[in-house]
Amino acid sequence: MRQDFNYHTHTWRCGHASGSDEEYIQMAIKAGFRILGFADHGPYRQYSNPYSHMEWSQIDEYVASLSALREKYADQISILIGFETEYYRHMHNEKAQLKQKAQYLILGQHYDSPQCAVSYFRPNSEEEILEYGRLVCEGLESGLFTYLCHPDLVMYHQESFTPACRKAAHMIGAKAAETGIPLEVNVHRIAKGKLEYEEGLRYPYPNREFWEILASYPVRCLFGVDAHSPAQLLDTGAMDEAFREIQDLNLDFISEPLF
Repeated sequence: MRQDFNYHTHTWRCGHASGSDEEYIQMAIKAGFRILGFADHGPYRQYSNPYSHMEWSQIDEYVASLSALREKYADQISILIGFETEYYRHMHNEKAQLKQKAQYLILGQHYDSPQCAVSYFRPNSEEEILEYGRLVCEGLESGLFTYLCHPDLVMYHQESFTPACRKAAHMIGAKAAETGIPLEVNVHRIAKGKLEYEEGLRYPYPNREFWEILASYPVRCLFGVDAHSPAQLLDTGAMDEAFREIQDLNLDFISEPLF
């Protein structure tokens, strides 16, 4: 399955991606994308983590760089400027300020707090998994986000599909259906292959069991490359493989761009 728009592209500013802004655009053009949205990991005014997200002081340079490139390549591709960021109850106003500086925000819940006390990139307790579900649902209700990326990220290091995983998936599916906010099938981990879990070989995400539950709700979906290097935009096979993992679930994929 091929999609000619991607809203999930990072830059070197987050501390764990490589390549120049222009290289991403050139690769996207080569890959045949009509629309490329940049959504680097959004900053926090009071919290710094150079290996997780950009700094608040980098916002203006980020927007200026991409705005200039948008004009330069206007006859070849449409460039959009956004941020990927978490949702925290006490930081709604700061997220609203961040949204004013861009065209869109996507929700990507990697931690339980801006201090990163609990990471969802490690094995999590049942309560931590449920808190992930609660935070995601509150983010979906906030009115700040265009879509939810990698809703199944919490499954990355879970050895098995526990009752909390099941409940979190139902929470997210129900809230996405209620709010009409699309869910992203993330293809970032596909190229690295499957990992060995207690239950056997599988991709960290998209996680089949999680998506089976999401598919039981009337949710809309799209693919996200989640590119952390320009070359990832050329890997169209990753999108095809991700689709094969869930194609029989009959998910409603968005065929037209969101913008």
